Amino acid sequence: MVDLEDFVEAIVDIEDIVEEVTEPAELLEDFVEAPLLIVFALGAAVAAVLTLVLMLVTLLFVLFAVGPVAVVASLVLVGGLLTMLTVAGFVYLRPEIPASVRRKIDAARERSDSTRRDGASMSEQEAIDELKRQYVEGTLTEPELERALDDVLTSNDPARVVELSR
Repeated sequence: MVDLEDFVEAIVDIEDIVEEVTEPAELLEDFVEAPLLIVFALGAAVAAVLTLVLMLVTLLFVLFAVGPVAVVASLVLVGGLLTMLTVAGFVYLRPEIPASVRRKIDAARERSDSTRRDGASMSEQEAIDELKRQYVEGTLTEPELERALDDVLTSNDPARVVELSR
């Protein structure tokens, strides 16, 4: 079930994607990773703007006439419905890990080693995967994850870092 915090976070993510329209390189990178997510975000932004414009037009019609209000009011309802559907689609398809955190995890994985050191019970990549799982489950906060990722890459025993982060 999506709570209010997830909904607000989704709207912020939609805003970030819409802002990336001015930065085509980042938009293209996100589009390659999750094309449907970008389509829903841009659709939500367009539907939101359309809904706001139609609400203003409805207000003007209410002030000046009664006849055309029914047509514009139905358009507002359709625009509102489209906005809610696109935001809901975005929330449903949004990954569990924000893009900024995913980039940090990917960067740490690129610098990590997949071989186990002498005496270590897990490799750096296994430790990073475990930290990622803990973050998704909500055991770690973002700052704790960042510290743990740095520690995994500098520690002789990545498993110990994972245990300390629990």
